[in-house]
Amino acid sequence: MLRLVLLLCVVWLGTSASAAPVLPFALQDADRVFLDASVRYVEDPQGNLTLDDVRRPDTAWQQNDSHAFKQGYNASAWWLHLQIANTGRQPEERVLELSYAVLDYVDVYVYSGATQLQSYRMGDRYPYHERPLDNRFFVVPLNWDAGQTLDIYYRIKTSSSVQAPLALWQNDAYTSFESNSNLLQGFYYGAMVVIVVYNLLIFFMLWERAYFYYVGFVLSMPLFMAAFSGQGFRYLWPESVSWNDHAIPIFLASSLMFGALFTRRFLRLSRLSNRLDKMLLTFVILGGVMLVVAPFMPYHVTIKLLIPIGLFACIADMIAGVVAWHRGVATARYYCIAWGSFLIGSIVLALNKLNVLPSNWFTEYSVQFGAVLEAVLLSFAMAERINVERKLRYEAQSDALQVTRRLNEELEQRVQARTQELEKANRKLEELSNTDQLTGLNNRRFLETVLHEEWTRCKRYGHPLSLILLDIDFFKKVNDVYGHQAGDTCLQLVAQRISASTRWPSDRVARYGGEEFCMVLPETDADGAATVAERIRDAVAAEPVVVDGKSLRVTVSLGVYTAAPGDERGVEQLVHCADLALYASKENGRNRVTPFSQIDVHNVASLPVRKRT
Repeated sequence: MLRLVLLLCVVWLGTSASAAPVLPFALQDADRVFLDASVRYVEDPQGNLTLDDVRRPDTAWQQNDSHAFKQGYNASAWWLHLQIANTGRQPEERVLELSYAVLDYVDVYVYSGATQLQSYRMGDRYPYHERPLDNRFFVVPLNWDAGQTLDIYYRIKTSSSVQAPLALWQNDAYTSFESNSNLLQGFYYGAMVVIVVYNLLIFFMLWERAYFYYVGFVLSMPLFMAAFSGQGFRYLWPESVSWNDHAIPIFLASSLMFGALFTRRFLRLSRLSNRLDKMLLTFVILGGVMLVVAPFMPYHVTIKLLIPIGLFACIADMIAGVVAWHRGVATARYYCIAWGSFLIGSIVLALNKLNVLPSNWFTEYSVQFGAVLEAVLLSFAMAERINVERKLRYEAQSDALQVTRRLNEELEQRVQARTQELEKANRKLEELSNTDQLTGLNNRRFLETVLHEEWTRCKRYGHPLSLILLDIDFFKKVNDVYGHQAGDTCLQLVAQRISASTRWPSDRVARYGGEEFCMVLPETDADGAATVAERIRDAVAAEPVVVDGKSLRVTVSLGVYTAAPGDERGVEQLVHCADLALYASKENGRNRVTPFSQIDVHNVASLPVRKRT
């Protein structure tokens, strides 16, 4: 019967908005207990209610639900009430945490019966050092005697979103939790600083504005998160109350402006789509205007303007990335994935602030999670951009070398005597034009020259000439899974192992193209060439290739062709025969050596032999 009466009381209390008292919450042994379902509240639209007013028995308290107390943006003052009882036989100590850092005024009053035990004045409109505990959130210490019940009253008034997620912590557990949280925050801010410094150095080297805009965006995001999470007020500007009130909209406007600038420059929208370029330019202007006016406008006005502007700006940036990806911009795929993660985080935060989604750990830090992932992925995109620009520079250097050679040839026809300095410069240019810049081996151009010379000489003296053509197995997977930088490292290491397998200085190794290599063996018969090929295969497969701390098992497939005295094939036919043997190695399981003499030419001669993995 007693249980039935209690159940009816609970049901009646849950459906009534009267001032009937609620059962006190009893202390528990758990490290952390969420108190949201134990909170009662009263709205004070005029802000006139006093502590004595709300402590009167006829106060019309309303019961909060199981979610964190939140009322969106409004100008009312809000009173919250908790009753917590110590039902044990020993005194207890706890800390009470309100984990929302951007509230303007937070007044806390602790009563035992009619006696006020403590009162605290907190909020980001007061200097940080006035807080009872050094914490980015609003945390107060509580002490209970055995059998004591505490009444705790909060008065909250703020121009930001009204939220009050409350939790009761064991002291040691809270200290440990805060230490871990600060450590993770340190890793986050440290990573963002590293990305900023790295890209700033690239900007100073290349003077490419995309890197400057990227630095501005990446720098704005952690500053915004520091202001929003209370870390900025705690560590960077603890005495600057006025600045703290405007820091969030300022850094948010800065991130919107630099994000749009970076997108326009990085995706080259002026060439891709004039309409998209103008749309992003609109958000650049809006972000710049808000950046200028934010220090002079009330927080609740600027933040209500910036949230929808930011939401639509993120959508516009994402649309630009998708269009660029669809039109073949290579780096746009990284951009879309990166911006998509940030867009999702921004949407979740916006819906949370507009009181659509509940307040919890994920919704509060969704932008931070998205920002970290975005910064990492955009770094990959910027790295790929560097590789593309490096390739363009190499092509420009190659064109410059060709022009220089042509000019030198014309000069040689006019000038009979050349100085020693010009001869040295020409030799250096010749060496550069014959060297593959990535692996340090000879390039295909040099190989074709040497192959013509050696084949002419071997035919003249009746000596055999062997040719080995080899290809890295499944190399496309290395690029797809680990990235092109890992692929370049893999090519370099394989090239070193091939070079170490040569016998004499007359053996010539060259990068034939992509992941293919070629070795010319003058005066070498079929058995000798097969021995060399097996040595190369064993050397490559013997040890895994280590790229960025990851071990990759790499193998090669090899095709061998030996031209005997009297062979009338041309150089192109020699290469084609070796290529057919290589194709047979691929077809027969890879990681093997196949002499041309062992294949059925009629079955493979008509098949394609390029671009295998």
